[in-house]
Amino acid sequence: MSQSAETALPERFVFDAATDPPEAGQFHAPEEGPEGSFRWTGPGAEAALTILVDRRYPLRAWLELVDFGHPANLDALSLVVDGELYPLLRRGPGKNLIAGPILPRANEGPTQLIIRVPHLHSPPQQGHRAPPLRGIAIKRLSLTPPD
Repeated sequence: MSQSAETALPERFVFDAATDPPEAGQFHAPEEGPEGSFRWTGPGAEAALTILVDRRYPLRAWLELVDFGHPANLDALSLVVDGELYPLLRRGPGKNLIAGPILPRANEGPTQLIIRVPHLHSPPQQGHRAPPLRGIAIKRLSLTPPD
């Protein structure tokens, strides 16, 4: 991760599903599939991350999914950054979503990210009375300066 010359914070943030998320809540353990590692959100409707990233300039969020979970999530997902709501919009025919530009801020404190997933589902599992609720299957989330 590169760092800005004027701050000790990295210019970008990348959360890959194979690694443990930093200061996170509402994520299931990583799984492997044909598209590589992924991690379901859940059991709640909001998966949160607390991150450190340089916020002096606008950022763009990219969310790469393996599965939308419930079909109603296709056009209903959003990202909340420090309390500000940013719709996650599909780009292209795949399962990639974009939000932003995320507005800059002056201070260097932690950034709170919340992935809001309004429609949860419960996949059938043998031997379990109440399977865990799941939201979306995330492959990667990144915040980067716009090109």
